[in-house]
Amino acid sequence: MNNFKGSKVVLMMFALMHGSVFSASLPAVCDSTIENPCIVQDSKSQHSPVEWMRDVAAIADAYAGNVSGIHDLYLSGSEEPSEKGWRSIAEYIFSHRPKSGSPVVVLDLRQESHGYLNGKAITLVSDHNWLNLGKTNDQSLQDQENWLATLRLRKSIPGILTVPQYRQKEYVNGKSIAVGTVRNEEYYVTKWGFEYHRLFITDHRAPRDSEVDAFLSLIRSKPKKTWFHVHCRGGKGRTSTILAMFDMLHNADKVSFDEIIERQASISPYYNLLTMERSDPELTPYYLERIAFLKRFYEFSRQSLLGYSGTWTEWTALTSSY
Repeated sequence: MNNFKGSKVVLMMFALMHGSVFSASLPAVCDSTIENPCIVQDSKSQHSPVEWMRDVAAIADAYAGNVSGIHDLYLSGSEEPSEKGWRSIAEYIFSHRPKSGSPVVVLDLRQESHGYLNGKAITLVSDHNWLNLGKTNDQSLQDQENWLATLRLRKSIPGILTVPQYRQKEYVNGKSIAVGTVRNEEYYVTKWGFEYHRLFITDHRAPRDSEVDAFLSLIRSKPKKTWFHVHCRGGKGRTSTILAMFDMLHNADKVSFDEIIERQASISPYYNLLTMERSDPELTPYYLERIAFLKRFYEFSRQSLLGYSGTWTEWTALTSSY
């Protein structure tokens, strides 16, 4: 984001001054703790296709229920793409967006540190993908940029895991990868002429109030036919949450809460936010909190369509006793 660009020189100088220390401290084997997180390669290659790309306009054909307002949304979502994946997304948006010349905004929903190694998406991962939990946005960004700057100083990076290896806790099976290029996401987004913005949302959780306010401020500042592309790491939970929030802001006065959730789940990857029990039972309480948040946001959206113009934080303070 533009307001962070001024800090990049400082971050690079910091990394260069301490590069030898950081370089020596990269372990060959991680254990997914906060102290020893894993580097996971999310893209199989720099040419990996986008698996969970969806345009919400497809709901009109996929969903048998109420599809009111769908064609008024210029909105798509996906997982974190590879380098070639960004090309595919850009080509799709260029061929489907309104011809009015409205901007394209990419909304990165990830709190965790992530970037690109040789055009392949990588993430620095601890348990539940909560490495940056409890940090401020500035701290999360600085930690990410320091990490990427450190990787740039190396000839190779040891212990990199595939997604299946990480899920199976095969920490000793990571491989060493030679360093060609190390980029942050903003590099690829702006390369296509898109605006890059970031919401720091913790994986598996509802967004914090400050992030909801930032989300609302951003979309209210853009022209009506702006195309938004949103993504998280895997393209499911956080992406589906924000797509549903967009839908609510436009259509809560004519589509029920349940139908908004259901119609967003009618297209790939068919992720239904109402499903509480998933692979890790420890996360169920957070999914319950997320759906409770979305129900509140639906009511906020309905009142906004009736004329309320304040922030989310102000509205929650006004309605907290209800």
